[in-house]
Amino acid sequence: MIRDIKNTIKQSAIYGLSRIAIRAASFILIPIYTSIYSSDSIANINLLESFWQYLFTFILFGAETAMINFCTKENDESKRKKLLFNFFSILLTNSLIFIVLAGLYSNDLSVLVLKETGHGNVIFYCFLISVFEAMLIMPLTIARLNEKASLYTMIVTCNLLLNISLQIYFIFYLKLNFEYVFLAKLLAPAFTLLISLPYVFKRIKINIDISSLKEIISYSLPLMIAMVLSLLLNSVDRFILAEFVTKEQVAIYTIGYGIGSVTNAFILSPYTLAMNVIFWKKLDDANFKRFMTKSSTYLFFAMTFSALLISFFIQYAIKIFVRNPDLWYASNIVPIILFANCFVALFLFPTLDFYYKKKTNTILLIIVMSLLVSLILNFTFIRYYGIYASSFTAVFSYIFMFFIGLVLARKFSLTKYETKRLSILSVLYIIFVYVIFQLNVQNLYLDIFIKVFLIFLYLFFLYLFGFFEKIEIEKFKEILNKYLRTSF
Repeated sequence: MIRDIKNTIKQSAIYGLSRIAIRAASFILIPIYTSIYSSDSIANINLLESFWQYLFTFILFGAETAMINFCTKENDESKRKKLLFNFFSILLTNSLIFIVLAGLYSNDLSVLVLKETGHGNVIFYCFLISVFEAMLIMPLTIARLNEKASLYTMIVTCNLLLNISLQIYFIFYLKLNFEYVFLAKLLAPAFTLLISLPYVFKRIKINIDISSLKEIISYSLPLMIAMVLSLLLNSVDRFILAEFVTKEQVAIYTIGYGIGSVTNAFILSPYTLAMNVIFWKKLDDANFKRFMTKSSTYLFFAMTFSALLISFFIQYAIKIFVRNPDLWYASNIVPIILFANCFVALFLFPTLDFYYKKKTNTILLIIVMSLLVSLILNFTFIRYYGIYASSFTAVFSYIFMFFIGLVLARKFSLTKYETKRLSILSVLYIIFVYVIFQLNVQNLYLDIFIKVFLIFLYLFFLYLFGFFEKIEIEKFKEILNKYLRTSF
């Protein structure tokens, strides 16, 4: 069991390096954005970032998940190549359709997305970003299927470095407006896709299989709709906020939400990439269900403990990364969003149950229900409580999403959750974050000392309440003895 968990962590780390690099790039660019652009421009950047993510999800059509699920189980190399061609055909067709839509409606969408005219060019850029990022999923997923982690990392790194370099050149050196952020985001994946295409063409085989296409579409359509609605669940609040609060408040919230999602990029995304492949390979193992149980607990622990550390020190970090003092208030939003994302992590496990049973329609149903809850709560409370209403609505919506998934998958669930341990983690997180935000220590060194002490106290309480199993404690002692050369 420990070996299986270590392998999952190893795979997560390999894929995680690329995702961490992407998030690190965002942190590198935040000081540039906030030192050069006004709050209105920053709000526009965040709104457009959400917009192209929607387009990307439509074009992708659930292909990444579907490719993993269909191709991992196919051992015949020739049949796998034919399957991959069908996915390539779907992505290419969707891309061409959306390029045509971009040419027809970019100017009209400028008013809808930004509430301003004259930004048709940047809307067009968003369409093209989505096209190239979606097509880039082909070489990335093929690399994952062939367990070419180094190639996967190379492709992502190439895209990332080009993106950062171009943004710095356009924004920092040429001092161009925020639209050039998205021109950089367009050029980077376009070039990376171009140099990756030979790798793709060698691993696909031309074959139009109508029956396979129908099966892929029936599997992917509800998945794609669920992903779009999931994005809406993740970002609808900022569009509603734009109707009730100032753009500066929207900017504060989006900065806080972005920082609060750091655990998704550093922990959840790489873990999901690894688990989506490991899950199918371990299905027939004797210890599979226990592996899933322990995985859910360890993932939730990693998310909550990381969230606690970030919450303790975010008030210092935000002053380094966000150069506009008007946006520092975002630090109050971060711990709430971090806690919400802990339940997004838990939802991965009922999702895998539904993938296994090919019940993607059920995932769609859960997302629809959660989105309705989010919309009702946001429209009810945002006008009174502003960005705090949006933050707590995110927590409630994601908890609701997880529990509905739990209920609907209960008859065939492959994961038995350790309810007591998950509850201990949740309660201690709330208590410790509340305590630290009630303290107002002016002395920097004393403040840091208190926070470090509270971190150790948090771990002690976990031990006291029996969170750690005996085998886990013994393994931890082995690590300390090995690397610290001590004798515990």
